[in-house]
Amino acid sequence: MKILLFGGSGWLGHNIALNLTSKGLDLTIVIRGKKKTFLNEIADLKIITADKEDEAAMRQIFDTRYTHVIDTVPTEKSISLISKYAKHLRHYLHCSSTGGYTPLPFVPCNETAHYKGFAPGTGWDQKRIVDNLVMQLCREQGFPATVIRPCYITGPGVLPLDNLGGRRTDFIADIIAGRPLDLPNDGRALLQPIHVRDLANSFYLSLVHPGSIGQIYNICLSHALSLNDYLELTASVFNKKPVINYMTVDDMLEKYGENINPIGLRFLAEHMCFSIDKAKRDLEYNPSCTPEEAVIETAIWAAEKTNCKF
Repeated sequence: MKILLFGGSGWLGHNIALNLTSKGLDLTIVIRGKKKTFLNEIADLKIITADKEDEAAMRQIFDTRYTHVIDTVPTEKSISLISKYAKHLRHYLHCSSTGGYTPLPFVPCNETAHYKGFAPGTGWDQKRIVDNLVMQLCREQGFPATVIRPCYITGPGVLPLDNLGGRRTDFIADIIAGRPLDLPNDGRALLQPIHVRDLANSFYLSLVHPGSIGQIYNICLSHALSLNDYLELTASVFNKKPVINYMTVDDMLEKYGENINPIGLRFLAEHMCFSIDKAKRDLEYNPSCTPEEAVIETAIWAAEKTNCKF
């Protein structure tokens, strides 16, 4: 197994890289050299600096007989070039998102649901496009693809989801200070996390279970929390109780205007709740922590990262 990882210097990518190398696997990382945040963590690994949408670079890269390819941020162009030049490819995996199922037709949602892309022109819609492309290549040309769809990714390294559907730096500070937090509707929308380390491990599990080729997997922790419970739990880390102010989505959009992403807020107001039965059955996937543990760990990390006193 000779593995090539695109996007290995990102948050998810470097966690995948550390997971695979800890298991003694032969891994090479491809990066553009633009993201610096996690470069120290992968400094000792084999790295190629190249653009995966540069055809000449991809042709040269695949002169080496890579058998397994992982792409954390796939594009139509990169998929096309991998399909064209990876002549020894035995397995291709890329990262998608459960967001494209939204609004969910049933709860908990599973991989049989229609994947709509949520909103035209968004990142979720782009996931729909690339997922459809690799599955079509798989059916028509035997391209050995697996698609991993995570839910809300959390864990040390990136700030937690906030009450406005983003990851703002003052979210934890607001909780600690007891400032009122606006929340869409009644706060009962469901949120299901996935710890970044468990997500990274799901790529390893897919690699060692070749029966995953041609399949799509939702990867989450065991269960969902309501937004109310999520805020309660996050605040409890700092011995606080959140002060929640419920508003309609439209009222929140009017209040915050250009200061928030309207798509992110509308998405936050929808249920995120998924079955992981297929991944448990096919990949022997077993989350290493509970959603509650992941939320608590991330809140503590974020408080330290943003220099919040508690």
